[in-house]
Amino acid sequence: MTQAVFAAFYARHYLLILKVAQQRLNQPADAEDVASEVFQRAWAHHDGGGDLNLRWVYVTLRNVVGNEYRRRDRAAVPVAEIVGGHADSARGAPEPDTDDAVDIRRGLATLSDSDREVLYMAYWEDLSGTEIAEILGCSRTAVTTRLMRAKSRLRKVLTAQAARPVRPARPRTTTMRRGGPWGSSNATSAPPDQ
Repeated sequence: MTQAVFAAFYARHYLLILKVAQQRLNQPADAEDVASEVFQRAWAHHDGGGDLNLRWVYVTLRNVVGNEYRRRDRAAVPVAEIVGGHADSARGAPEPDTDDAVDIRRGLATLSDSDREVLYMAYWEDLSGTEIAEILGCSRTAVTTRLMRAKSRLRKVLTAQAARPVRPARPRTTTMRRGGPWGSSNATSAPPDQ
C-alpha cells in the first residue's frame, strides 16, 4: 500500500516540482536531477513513516536547490579561472542587469521571507493560487491576501527607491607619475615618435 500511495503522490506532484526546479535553475538537466533527488528524499521520508504532503516536498525542493546553487558556486571558481575570470559564464545565462531588474532584486531583498516567498511562487515560479495554498498550508483566499500585501510592500519599497535623488558621479582624477605617462623626467615632454 505504501508504494501505491507514493506513486499517486508522485504522479500528482512531479510536474509541479520539476517546473519550480526549472524556474529556479534555468537548466533542464539540473532541474530533472533536483526533482529526482527531492522525490528520493520524499520516498525515504514516507517509507520511514513520515507524512507525504506538498509543503514538505516544497521545503525539501528549496533545500536541494540551495545545495545546487552552492555546488555551482564551488564549481564556477576553477572554470572562471579557465574562461578568464567570468564566473557567470560558468553558471549559464546570467540574469539581466537592467536598472529595473536590479531595483526589483534590491526591493525584494528588503522584504520579509514570507513576502519574498509568495512573490517568487506567484511570479517567478508561476504557481497557481491553489498550488501556493497547498504548499503554504492555507486557503486560496489567504494566498490572495498575502500576495496582495506583499505586492503593496514591494511597490512602496520601489517607490521609495525611485524617489531617492541620484548622486552625480564624481569626476575621475588621474595622477601622473613623475616623468609623465611616457616615462620622461620632463613632465612637459611629448609622446615618443612612432
